[in-house]
Amino acid sequence: MKDDIEESPEKDEFNGDDLANEYNSDIDNLEKRTLDSKRIRIIDESKKKAVIESVLDERTHELLGKLLVNGSLESITGIISAGKEANVYLAYDQNHKEVAVKIYKIDTNTSKWMRNYIIGDPRFKKVPHNISKIIFLWASKEYKNLKRAHRVGLTVPEPILIKNNVLIMEYIGFGSIPAPKLKNIKNPKDVDILFDEILKFVKDLYQNARLVHGDLSEFNILYHNQKPVIIDISQAVDIQHPKAEIYLVRDIKNIFNYFGKQGLNLPDPKSFYYEVIDI
Repeated sequence: MKDDIEESPEKDEFNGDDLANEYNSDIDNLEKRTLDSKRIRIIDESKKKAVIESVLDERTHELLGKLLVNGSLESITGIISAGKEANVYLAYDQNHKEVAVKIYKIDTNTSKWMRNYIIGDPRFKKVPHNISKIIFLWASKEYKNLKRAHRVGLTVPEPILIKNNVLIMEYIGFGSIPAPKLKNIKNPKDVDILFDEILKFVKDLYQNARLVHGDLSEFNILYHNQKPVIIDISQAVDIQHPKAEIYLVRDIKNIFNYFGKQGLNLPDPKSFYYEVIDI
């Protein structure tokens, strides 16, 4: 950090007063640097604390401690992504293998819009009013959605464990380097094949897993080994949900819009929609 006060210019000779003044000036500078360092350190710690506390409330911190002690996790090393709903961290399990740990934020604002994807889903008969319980239900919903999709062979991270607002799942990446999102890939290879694979995912998710993603776009598709891996499936709804077809149409529009920008000659999205719902 650059000092706020410039050093006194050098002189060939110093008398006693000069030495005293220089000494006092050095003391003043040292005190100011010390105070500035403390101030910056306090600000930095406050920022870090704010970021951590947005996800790691006391209960979550205690839960992670238990997961680290009982062997589910060996260590948590760094953040992969931060979002409005949750943060995802790189961690290692007891076999020293990479896993992803998704921690959902206990937050009033996020819990409000979650209700739209829970109410009407036949799998959830009661929707709690307590904020924490809604978040726990939401985390459990993503775990169940991943289970359904993974069970029928779809390219999603395999879920490993769910506990309250902490979800442990398969890590997608190479070593400590996570797979990038499709939105960050300037020129994906074999874009026509990639498009077909994502359309097949949408169709198989609906027909085999009986789910609609509900928020599918290039923002929640990982590009790994030049293949798509679909993430952020917490909002996925059962096809019996009253808004399932609305969400399906939105998913199809998002995917067609993205690949249209890639210069592909696209099929008719309406025909694909009817193909998905098998009419």
